[in-house]
Amino acid sequence: MAPCCGFPLRSIVLVGTIIGFTECAPVASSPSKCSVHVERQISVTACVLGKSFGCYDGNNSMWTNDGCMAVFVCNNVSDVPCESHKNPKVGKLFAQCPCVPGPAPPPHPAPGPPPPPSGPVPHCPNRPGGVCPNIVFLIDESTDGRTYRPDGFAPTVLPNVRALADRGVQFDTHYVNAPVCCPSRASIWSGRQPHNIPHQQIDNPSLLVKGAWNNYEGNPPDYDDLLGDVLQRRGYSVQISGKTDWSAGGHSLNVRLNSWTMYTQFPYNVNKTGGWYDESMCPSNGSISSDRKVERHADWHDVNSTTQWIKEQAYGQKTAMESGDEQRPFFAYQGMNIVHPAYVTNEYWIEKIDMSKVTVPAWEPLKNLHPCDFQASMLKKCVPADQDAAAFYSFDRRKRIRSIYYAMISEFDAMVGAYVAAVEESGVTNNTIFIVTSDHGDMNMEHQQFYKMVQYDASARVPLVMAGPGIDHQPLFTMPTQHVDLFPTITDMAEVPKSDLPTVLDGQSLLGYLTAGGTAEHHDFVVSQFHGCNIAMSWYLAVNGTYKYVVFGTGKEVPPQLFDLEHDVAEMHNLADTLPHVVAEFDAKLRTIVDYESVSQDVAQYNKDSFLAWQNRTKDWEQQVATGRWADPFTVDRAASLKAINDWLAEDAKPKACRSELVYPPVHDGEL
Repeated sequence: MAPCCGFPLRSIVLVGTIIGFTECAPVASSPSKCSVHVERQISVTACVLGKSFGCYDGNNSMWTNDGCMAVFVCNNVSDVPCESHKNPKVGKLFAQCPCVPGPAPPPHPAPGPPPPPSGPVPHCPNRPGGVCPNIVFLIDESTDGRTYRPDGFAPTVLPNVRALADRGVQFDTHYVNAPVCCPSRASIWSGRQPHNIPHQQIDNPSLLVKGAWNNYEGNPPDYDDLLGDVLQRRGYSVQISGKTDWSAGGHSLNVRLNSWTMYTQFPYNVNKTGGWYDESMCPSNGSISSDRKVERHADWHDVNSTTQWIKEQAYGQKTAMESGDEQRPFFAYQGMNIVHPAYVTNEYWIEKIDMSKVTVPAWEPLKNLHPCDFQASMLKKCVPADQDAAAFYSFDRRKRIRSIYYAMISEFDAMVGAYVAAVEESGVTNNTIFIVTSDHGDMNMEHQQFYKMVQYDASARVPLVMAGPGIDHQPLFTMPTQHVDLFPTITDMAEVPKSDLPTVLDGQSLLGYLTAGGTAEHHDFVVSQFHGCNIAMSWYLAVNGTYKYVVFGTGKEVPPQLFDLEHDVAEMHNLADTLPHVVAEFDAKLRTIVDYESVSQDVAQYNKDSFLAWQNRTKDWEQQVATGRWADPFTVDRAASLKAINDWLAEDAKPKACRSELVYPPVHDGEL
């Protein structure tokens, strides 16, 4: 079968909510069209080598994510309407569009000089020879920070990350400021806490959104003080590849509706149907293909193109040095999609995992869960109906999922190795800093959950490794740090003048910690929060490495949580009732960063205002709201589901307590 649209067969990878791979093939009845046949039911975006190739979701509506435009792009033929088919099943046509077949992309040329400088070459007086460092910033998806620990917490195979840590610093207590894609990345690239990213809503510009509350909200698209902008103005050559996802307006209608209806009291029955859920992947077995391809994931395309760019920049630096000219530093960023579910790998990578060391977390009975944990598990479809319970609770299934997850992290490590090799081969190791982290973690079957969005370390604690010139090797660094610290740290590495920085930065530079015996001005705690899909209440945490405090909503609706992370790594024992003085101490710390009562109320009002605005501009809103990821639970009792929405809209906006009932509305004696 010939390539379609100039791209190789089976080169499409699904991003966003990844379900599996697809196959691209010419449409037999119309050679000028290409079709995408799916192996699993999907409601996501499909991208081919960074080009948009399918931007319809299960709601029959266009959306964007990960740099994809809401149109098909086939050899520069864009803005072509595509045919969409709701809820595609295995082997059925998902979408097709006109396209002009063309040749495969040409191979990369041999390294050559970079484009002429666009501005003055920056000087860094505190660096040898005044030469500013190159910076390589790599961020993958969904990686639990504890999987990088050298103590064997997880059987991940990380030779390249370990090599960086052995000549640099590994931050062991590093937290994201919001454990979901866009808000987390928005915080990194703006240097602002999620509650401090104001912008006009993209589809409803009259609404001022005060923060990056969910995956639809982020930095304003025209914001020009992002990290890359600041470094470019500094005089760096900047290359940004792969997943960006830090601006408002992305992700699907599903994400918006699921987030906005957080406080809608939808009906559900766990025992009969698995309750009310927004996701579908939690019961899966994962996928291990029989091939042994090393560069399995589509991220490798961007790895190869960006490392080639690094070689070209290094060649330019070398020729400049030889001719006595100034050397322009580079900043290379890649956002990887790998490690994001679905859990998919192949035999080459899974064989690297020592299965005897893969543990399976214990699960508490549902009745013992904190009500917000129960709701998160149910919303992620991690609470099975009675008829599905045996397969879902299978020990072997859960172990398989966890092993695939570790294999995916190991493949990311190989991508890190490709960047290290490119820098070494180019002869610029002595002037290149590496920063490796993740946008958030993944529950990976802990607390009867997958995915992110929640307060536990598997979700909110991520790896951070830095290595390069000016960074001394040190023991595992255990003081708490957070993603908003990366902006000021990187700009300090580049010696950006304070006058050239954004007026608002919420993080604190870690540069002082990177030299042996060095110090930095930094809080003794860090914070995180989230307000979007797959949870039932806004939540906030403050953590200092020993204790983690979690509060929900305004703090009045449900009990808080307090975990001793030194003695309870799995966070199974809530100490809030037994250590009230610690709760009070951490609550006071948290309030110095975020007025969580006001933010929670603001989010509740934002949810209602956003839904009403969407409802008013959507003629068939009742039909659209009944489809998508929650279509199955919605149609169990469509009338009751719609009534729940209308009841919520008729009430004053306010946070509502997470529900703990297995059946809602509750069934009372005599009603069965």
